[in-house]
Amino acid sequence: MLIRVLHQVTAITHTPVEASALPPLQFKAWQQKDLTLIPSPTFVYSDFYALGYTSLTVAPPKVGKSMLALAEAIDIATGQGILTGYTKEPLRVLYYNAEDDQDVLDARVSALLTHYQIGQENIVGNLYPVSGISHDDFFLIGGIEGIINETLFAQLETFITTNKIDVVIFDPLQDLSRSPETNEIFRVIGQRIRLMATTTQTALHLVHHTRKIQQGVTASIDDARGGSALRGTSRFNRILVSMSEDEGAKAGIENHRFYFRIADAESNLAPPSSSVNQWFEKVSVITPSGQSVGAVRLWQWPDAFDGISKQDASDVRTAIAAMAANPPSHSVQAATWAGYTIAETLNIDPTDEASKQRIKEMLNYWIKTNVLAINERPDSRNGRTKKVVIAGPNNPLTN
Repeated sequence: MLIRVLHQVTAITHTPVEASALPPLQFKAWQQKDLTLIPSPTFVYSDFYALGYTSLTVAPPKVGKSMLALAEAIDIATGQGILTGYTKEPLRVLYYNAEDDQDVLDARVSALLTHYQIGQENIVGNLYPVSGISHDDFFLIGGIEGIINETLFAQLETFITTNKIDVVIFDPLQDLSRSPETNEIFRVIGQRIRLMATTTQTALHLVHHTRKIQQGVTASIDDARGGSALRGTSRFNRILVSMSEDEGAKAGIENHRFYFRIADAESNLAPPSSSVNQWFEKVSVITPSGQSVGAVRLWQWPDAFDGISKQDASDVRTAIAAMAANPPSHSVQAATWAGYTIAETLNIDPTDEASKQRIKEMLNYWIKTNVLAINERPDSRNGRTKKVVIAGPNNPLTN
């Protein structure tokens, strides 16, 4: 039995009549149940959209979150898997964009249909792309104290139910508020939106801006306007991160500003080539009306081993073995870096930043898989030891 120390507080008093009128709390103790029947979330798209739950995408301005949200809306409405790679049953999607007018929205839809060669008949009746520009009274919360607009929520729930909407996307969330952008305001609105998702059993996606971030600092999910309060009301969270100039150089990209990735919401420290990151490229599409409009498509971080065969790995191992009397250095700063031997053997330019990054990845992988190995040798210059690279026990041609 726990012993609790009760602190004196001002009690809320009720008359016996008032107390008897209060509804009892329906809290239930655990009862024996079949644990195998506890339901899992019903995902309707990737691992981010689930019926009865809200999901949150956070990014700084101009990264590409609206382009991605609309592309996902079309992918869900058609079921063609243009971003996921697998087909599913087409669903009905309400995409509400509060920033752009209907002509801009229609042009973006046109660009995506054109780029992915999707006929309009595939989205008729399934996609509801709505501009909020002409809906001045469309706000979910208002006033300094944050009063929920229950009238609008009732209208939304009726629309969702009547039209059998499966997925709702609000883009961006802050434009649907007439209240101060405080943590408490976003907590309240996040909780009310979550209730609507549960009540209507829709997958409800919120697109949201970050607050102003110091230059040079990479945004995290907690940099969303409203901080962690809004994050806590969503079941699934993700952040979009622009490609940095340094990443662009490593990937061999001319303009890094055209690329962004979905980063791990819990940790934004994964290397850019990690499978945690899903990359996208922003492209310009000429629509049937002659406009140049942006769209997104999947992009793969360059694989260091593209075009590299087992024979190539064996050739590198042989070249390193031939240097056994004076093995190359493991340090990339050294003039005798082992990477230069790899570059010479495979005819790769080590002075190119992207190629140098590729060589580093190959060297690290071959050491990890014992094609090569690290050894320590005396350094005659300072009397200490230095790490060198030697041939490992793993012959790629026989293992």
